[in-house]
Amino acid sequence: MLKKISVFLLLTCILISCAADKDKKPETAMDAGRNFIRASLNGDFKIAEDLLLKDTQNLQLFESYKSSYNRFPADKKDHYRKADYVINKYLDLDDSTTIINYSNDYMNKPMDIKVVRRDQTWQVDFKYTLSGNLPID
Repeated sequence: MLKKISVFLLLTCILISCAADKDKKPETAMDAGRNFIRASLNGDFKIAEDLLLKDTQNLQLFESYKSSYNRFPADKKDHYRKADYVINKYLDLDDSTTIINYSNDYMNKPMDIKVVRRDQTWQVDFKYTLSGNLPID
């Protein structure tokens, strides 16, 4: 009986710990960037949107991005979910702005995301990604 209670308590602690980690805000620009990239590839727009810098243009662009993604055929979405990504370059512009250049092995196209620190939180400035900026040299 004691063994069953111990196993139950251990499993409960693990589940609580995992739930706490999921709600944890990124501590670095790299954490925010990685989380956003992975969530976007997975089509997990709730997580990606939580990492988004909330301004009118970002929200409109993100809605358009979600709409486009949702029109993809199932096999294309599956390719994105299975894709690995690599950080090609990481550039701190200052203490609150970072540019991350990455590519995924499905598209094989270098892309930039801009991560900014606002109100003590690292957030992705999505309009930078879609504005046609050139990759970091």
